[in-house]
Amino acid sequence: MKESRHPHPHIDPRQPRDRSQPQTNPPVFAWKPSPGEVTIHISGTHPPVYQTISVGDHGGYNLLIAADPDFRELIHNVTGLQDPVFLPEKAFPAGSYWWKWTAGEATSEVFEFCIDEGAVTLEVPQVDEWLVRLPAAHPRIQIRPEERDDLQSSLETTRQDELEVLIEDAESLLAQSQEIDEPAFLPDRKIDYAAFWKIWYPTMWGTRRFMKGAEVLGLAYLATGNETYGRAACERISSICKWDPKGSSYLGHNDEAHMSVIWNGPVACDWVWDLFTDEERASVIELYRRRGELTFEHMHDQGCYGITRFDSHAGREIVFLAQLAFVFHDHIPEARKWLEWLRPVLCGIWPVWAGDDGAWSEGISYSNPYVSIMSRFATILKKGTGIDLYKRPFWKNYARWKQAVFPAYAEWMGFGDHSERWEITWVVNADLSELIARETNSPEFLPYVAEFRREAALSEKTPSERFMGRVNPTLFLVPPISETNSSEVDDSNEEKVSHVFPAAGWASVRTGMVQQHDDVAFIFRSSPFGSFSHSHANNNDFIIHVGGKVMAMPSGYYGGYGSAHHAHWVWHTKANNCVTLSDASQLMRSLESRGYVEAHFENEHLAYFQGNADLSYRLQAQRCRRHVIFVKSQNYFVLVDEFIAQPEVTSSVQWNIHSWNKFVVSDDQKRFKITREDSTLDGVFLYQHESFITVSEGWDPPPGKGKPNNQWHNQYHLRFTPTAYDSKRNLGVILAPSYPGHKSPEVISKREGDTEIANVGGDLIAINQAEEMEVAGLTTSALAIVSTSGATYEITVAGIRLR
Repeated sequence: MKESRHPHPHIDPRQPRDRSQPQTNPPVFAWKPSPGEVTIHISGTHPPVYQTISVGDHGGYNLLIAADPDFRELIHNVTGLQDPVFLPEKAFPAGSYWWKWTAGEATSEVFEFCIDEGAVTLEVPQVDEWLVRLPAAHPRIQIRPEERDDLQSSLETTRQDELEVLIEDAESLLAQSQEIDEPAFLPDRKIDYAAFWKIWYPTMWGTRRFMKGAEVLGLAYLATGNETYGRAACERISSICKWDPKGSSYLGHNDEAHMSVIWNGPVACDWVWDLFTDEERASVIELYRRRGELTFEHMHDQGCYGITRFDSHAGREIVFLAQLAFVFHDHIPEARKWLEWLRPVLCGIWPVWAGDDGAWSEGISYSNPYVSIMSRFATILKKGTGIDLYKRPFWKNYARWKQAVFPAYAEWMGFGDHSERWEITWVVNADLSELIARETNSPEFLPYVAEFRREAALSEKTPSERFMGRVNPTLFLVPPISETNSSEVDDSNEEKVSHVFPAAGWASVRTGMVQQHDDVAFIFRSSPFGSFSHSHANNNDFIIHVGGKVMAMPSGYYGGYGSAHHAHWVWHTKANNCVTLSDASQLMRSLESRGYVEAHFENEHLAYFQGNADLSYRLQAQRCRRHVIFVKSQNYFVLVDEFIAQPEVTSSVQWNIHSWNKFVVSDDQKRFKITREDSTLDGVFLYQHESFITVSEGWDPPPGKGKPNNQWHNQYHLRFTPTAYDSKRNLGVILAPSYPGHKSPEVISKREGDTEIANVGGDLIAINQAEEMEVAGLTTSALAIVSTSGATYEITVAGIRLR
């Protein structure tokens, strides 16, 4: 009960955190359960990951919230809670509060938090009120029964193009079989990964595509009234009813097949409810009753999402269970209990891979589906009950994060698993960004949406097994932003080039977010969430785009979770644009491998932030940090990697970079150049003592052959290594991009005593190689000096300061 606090939100999920200032009012209250142990499934990966967790062994929790530290002025005294989570219905007045919880004879620590006047008020009533507000009849998901006629008439008069696309997709689905066989059982992937993949991969995409087809047909029925489409959807769902919920698609055996059934199926059922025969409807209700029970048992009875379990797939399952409960609550009595548990989880705890600033720790690719799935719940709740989760700061900040780190022209997106530029990925991002713009009434995101729609048409076509149709049903049913609001675009931050999202550890420098192909985009990651799930051991990693071309990126491809290439190349730090220490990786697959983006600064001369990866390199290093400086006048970067070894541990700093293009290395092996069409990136190592560069290509081991992909281009790798071992090292690197319209500055480097010096187009860069350095008349113990535009800045472990 009084265990030491931990900075990782998955190890210590208690909230509100001590001395915190929640941005949403009322905040959710969550705490660790008291002792008792059970082993649970914590990751939706292959193979699954299990963890022993604490569970309650008492008659219920008591939660006390007070306006004073002695708990005399109680605001809430909630008894008999069965789960370690509570979301108050009413907002708190601004001020300071204290909270604690008890279980049996045990009492927790006391936590203090403050509600500021600026906190967003979002009051979420109890589930009984939700169900009163939802329509009693069907449809009730995103549309009310009385709105069907208006939808059909508006489509015919003002949205004919959208309607035609939907009808074309529906007609294509009519030409397909409306039956699907129950999938085969999966082989043991530990024994034969290829045999496992041969069944698992087509089963996942085949079942998803089939049930998505039912939803599209249901939407076509709503939009046109054509019962042919609706009956085809009924036939698809009835086909799934023949499967055994505890057979080959059982959640504990093949969760992807199970999720295919509960993902789009309940929504399709709602939209075609009146077209089922009585016998079909009874079978459908029984199917989803059993699937819902299994999902609740898996999600709730084996640990509480966001408190004792954080597996990636669970982030989908909680939304699917809520959708199922909304559709079937009047036929499945247990659905009310499911929603009561989900209320604080979905309306308070979510997201567990992000903070209020919007960045998603698992990366862009995994944020797209997981945030899209949650957006459907938020939209359903808003439309059906008037509860607007889009008021939470996360939503608009998520769109801002995307703008900062994911340019529409990107040839590579990171960080984390999946990097392919498929049309569907660009369309999904455009759809999600537009949905957020509509639901938050934020027209400032619409130009970004338009850019992605233009670029989607230029992207590689989606692999056939992944194609789910051209219509996004959630977006299709949400009204667009009015033309009046569309003209009100905020451009107040156009001069800003740096963007930092510390909650999940992302940052970027963008020189041309408006100019696009005149852009230099430097994307950076050092995450407090560690190297777990779909994240890799790559704190202090970077990607750089120059003039619309990706010059450097992490290496390796996602050919299957835990496959040989994935586990032994992609997960390792050597595959990323990070330092390795005598070939040693950062901590892999570890929640303790935490990084941070700190000390952000920007003015008219430069932008700065620091990546702190001390904990990720803890076995070899006391300190391992990357200082990033962007000098605005000449568009170049200075990277300073700061290393201090652990006592009696010897390591050599190795500086790694990866590209689709070959590296041209200077004769003295102190410089390199990457050329990609009209864009170049020049790198200069500020280290005049003996060193060497190694260049290689390919991967060891390479991606498997079971998932060929013509976007998996060969990759080239460069590593710079100082020959001498040292207990301390400050390694400076200049990265100077060039593209049509901008020529990189000349870099002249030398060493004077214990100082590495570079003249960069008239600017002075100095890197300290001792306890103190003297340069340009200055004596300082700083790690580095940057003199530009008449101003001199010192870089220290604490950040940057004007001299």
